[in-house]
Amino acid sequence: MCNLKDDSLKTDILKRIIKNLLTTFSLTILLISCNKTTPAGFWLNFHTDLILNKLNDQGPWGGQREIRWKSKNQLYFSDIELIEFAEKNNWQLLDSITFSKNTFTKSNLSKLKNDDISLDLIKERILPNLKTNDNKIFIFKTKWLAVEPGNTRETFENGFAILNSNKTELTILHFWGE
Repeated sequence: MCNLKDDSLKTDILKRIIKNLLTTFSLTILLISCNKTTPAGFWLNFHTDLILNKLNDQGPWGGQREIRWKSKNQLYFSDIELIEFAEKNNWQLLDSITFSKNTFTKSNLSKLKNDDISLDLIKERILPNLKTNDNKIFIFKTKWLAVEPGNTRETFENGFAILNSNKTELTILHFWGE
């Protein structure tokens, strides 16, 4: 009779452990899938009706997010609204410059601490894909680290917003990991 009670007690304990593990696992999955916990995911809540396309490429070593908006109205996107939304979501504005695709140089950047790697991100991943010549780029410090392959350089200055001159097109780019 004593063994039956012990077996019942062990079964109850095992059920509680499994229930706690499943609850913890479910909550973890829920938190990970929320937009704010993924890199730059909060931008999906910015003018949702104007999102033209989005890319979220994540892997075990890093990734990138790209979101593009387009409005038919001139001067639709404002610098102030963009900066306030970013800062509300822990992206700190470091610098903003107006430039053309062919006139972007290191001397354009004034406030970057890790300007070499940030400059490389701009030159290699942003400039080749620009469709217009006159743009304003906002450079943000984020909470996600970007590391150059081989771990030689790293930066938190890896969030970028590109606004075209008539303020009808906005692109957010965020690079993290290696």
